[in-house]
Amino acid sequence: MYRRSVVAFLGDDPGVRTRVSRATETLRAESDTPEFVAFDPVDLIGSTDEDTNPLTDVRAVVTAPGALDDEGIRDWIHTRFAHAHVVAVTDITDVEAVRRLLSTGVDDVVTTERTTGTEGAKPDRDPLVDRLSEAVDRRQPELAPPVVDRLGDVLLDAGTTLMSAHADEVETKINWTMANVGDTAGLDRIHCYLHDEDAERFERAYGWRRVDDDSPPRSFDDFPEINRLETFENVVRPFVPAEGRTASDRNSRSSPPATVHVPLVVDWELIGVVAFERDDPRQWTDEEVDLYRTFGDLIAYTIARTERRLELRQQTERLEQFSAVVSHDLRNPLNVLSGYLEMVENDVDPSKYGAMDRALNRMETLIHDLLVLARDGEAIGDTEPVSVTTVAEQAWSLIRAPNATLMISGEIGNVTADPNRLQQLFENLFRNAVDHGGAGVTVEIGPRTAQSGVAGMYVADDGPGFPSDAKDALFDSGFSTADSSGIGLAIVQRIADAHGWEIDVRNDDGAVFDFSFEREPEATIH
Repeated sequence: MYRRSVVAFLGDDPGVRTRVSRATETLRAESDTPEFVAFDPVDLIGSTDEDTNPLTDVRAVVTAPGALDDEGIRDWIHTRFAHAHVVAVTDITDVEAVRRLLSTGVDDVVTTERTTGTEGAKPDRDPLVDRLSEAVDRRQPELAPPVVDRLGDVLLDAGTTLMSAHADEVETKINWTMANVGDTAGLDRIHCYLHDEDAERFERAYGWRRVDDDSPPRSFDDFPEINRLETFENVVRPFVPAEGRTASDRNSRSSPPATVHVPLVVDWELIGVVAFERDDPRQWTDEEVDLYRTFGDLIAYTIARTERRLELRQQTERLEQFSAVVSHDLRNPLNVLSGYLEMVENDVDPSKYGAMDRALNRMETLIHDLLVLARDGEAIGDTEPVSVTTVAEQAWSLIRAPNATLMISGEIGNVTADPNRLQQLFENLFRNAVDHGGAGVTVEIGPRTAQSGVAGMYVADDGPGFPSDAKDALFDSGFSTADSSGIGLAIVQRIADAHGWEIDVRNDDGAVFDFSFEREPEATIH
C-alpha cells in the first residue's frame, strides 16, 4: 500500500480552493503525488481527532484569506498539523501584513493574485505549485501529538493483553497487537525476528502487514547497523529516496522504507529484533521510537514469561515422575527390609540391628522430605482456624524419638492455616531438633506475645544450637550441620512463606525458631 502525500485546504473561499486543487493536480501530473482534501472552518468546531484524521499524510496546509484571524482555527492547525508546512493565502500584499501572518506561525505566504511565477519558474505557472512542491519534497512527516497519545493508549491496553496471555494465545495476541499498533501509527508492516540457537540465525516469528502489501519479510542480515542492535540500541532510519528520485515519487519500491529496529532483550541477552516499517517518507520522533521500544519490551517479557512457564511445567512433570519413583520404587524395598527387622527384633540383640534401624529411619525421613518438596513446594491448600497445640502434638506423635520430650508452654490459640502443611512444618522442626540435639532432646513450643496480644509462637530445643556463621544458610536446601538431608528447614521456610508468616532463628541455650503471624485474615490468631 503506497499512501499519498496530502495537501489540505482550509477555508470557505471557492476561488482559492479551486486554485489549490489545480496546483495539487499539477503536482500529481508531475510526480503522482499529492492528494487534495478540503476542510471548512465551521466543520472544525467540536471535531475530534477521529473526525479529522490527523495522521501525518498531510504535508502542506493552505489557508484561505482571513482563516487565520480566528485563534481557534490557528490552534487547531498547529495542534493537528504540527508536522505540516503551512501556506497562508492573503489578499493584502503590504510588508506589515505579511509579517503579521508569519508571526502566527505560518511557514509561507502567497498572494491571491496569480503571477507569472518566481524567477526560473515556468511561464504562467502558479507559484503556489512550486511552494507546495518544495513542502511535499522536503517534508518527511511525523506523527501528530494526538496520534502519539493514541499509540500510547494502544500499548497500555497491549500490556494487559500480553501479560495475561496463555502459552497457546501468545502468537495470536502479539500479532493482534501489532495490527493495532500498525493501524494507529500508519505503518506498512511490523516484523518480529527471534534468535534460533540451533540454526544460529534470526528467524521471523511474528508479523503484520497491510492487506494489499505483498512484500516478503526481510532477512536479519539486511538489518541496518547490526552491531548497534547487539549492544541493545535502537536503530532509526528515515526514508531516503533512491538516486534520481524525490521523496514524493512512490511509483515503485526502489527506495528502502523508513524503519525503526528495536532489540528484544532478556537477561542482558539479545533474543530478537522488532522492525517497524513505512514505505512513505517518515520522520521518526523520539516519543514514537520510545513507544516502539516499549512495545518491544512487552514482546520480550511475554516471550520470556511464556518460556519460563513452559520450563516450570516441564519441571513439574519431572518432579511428578520423580515422586512416583521415590514413592514406589524406593519405598517398596525399604518396607520389605523394615518388615524383616520387626520380625527379628524380639529374637536378636538390638546392638546387632541398631545401625540398620537408624539407617532405615534416616532413609524414610529423607524420602518424606523429598516428597514434600517435590509434590507441595511452596503451595498451600485450603486454610481454616486450627489449634496450634493440637497440630503440634499430632506431629510429635509421628516422630520416632521415644526418649525426647515435647513441652507446651502457654496457650498459643488458633491460627488460620492449612492443617496438613502446618503439621509438616512441626514435623520438620521436631526432626531437626532430634538430629541436632540427640535422642533425648527437649522441644518446647509457646506463644510470642506483644502488647496487642499473641503475635506468634516459638519452637525451641535444648540442643547445641547452630554456629553463628551458619545462620544465613540454615534455610538453604541441602545445607546441614548434622548428618541429615538438609531439606527439612527449607521446607519449614517455604510453608511459613506460603502462609505469609515471618520466621527468624536465634541461639538461646539451644536453637529457637520465632514465627510472627501477620495481621491478615489467613494468618489471624483467633
